[in-house]
Amino acid sequence: MAMQWVSANQKLIRQIASPYRRYMTAENADLLQEATIAAFKALLTARKKTKPEQFVPFFRVIFKTNCIKLASGIQTEYCFEINNLPVHDQNEEPEDHENSEAVEKALKTVSKRQREICIWLLEQPEPVSTPELAREFNISRRHACRLISNSIKSIAGASR
Repeated sequence: MAMQWVSANQKLIRQIASPYRRYMTAENADLLQEATIAAFKALLTARKKTKPEQFVPFFRVIFKTNCIKLASGIQTEYCFEINNLPVHDQNEEPEDHENSEAVEKALKTVSKRQREICIWLLEQPEPVSTPELAREFNISRRHACRLISNSIKSIAGASR
């Protein structure tokens, strides 16, 4: 439903995003995905508050907030940090049992999808860029950045 609404209201989406567009590092596809996420959140909010007529105002607030975040670089900082993710050196000795237990413990702090992505990243012989990650899992580049960023936060939070 959110995807259909976004497809039918692209002019409104561009209008809301236009003041912030030049400051965003997002592409058009990323912007439409952010709009879809905002539409989904607005649908949930309108349903929760039993005010379906308020969907568009809810969408405007949520989407505008996302645009401001994108323009201020809140999420893009993580994208630059993880564009080329480090992997272990080929010449290193294989992991010992203690390290693999630590990795397993750390991966228990993230969602199933994040765990799947983290395991795939750890198995790669070369550093992987976020566009490659996005292609592999059939997700947007922004969503790949968000998944990795949230995984790093979860794992870091659990290690404290």
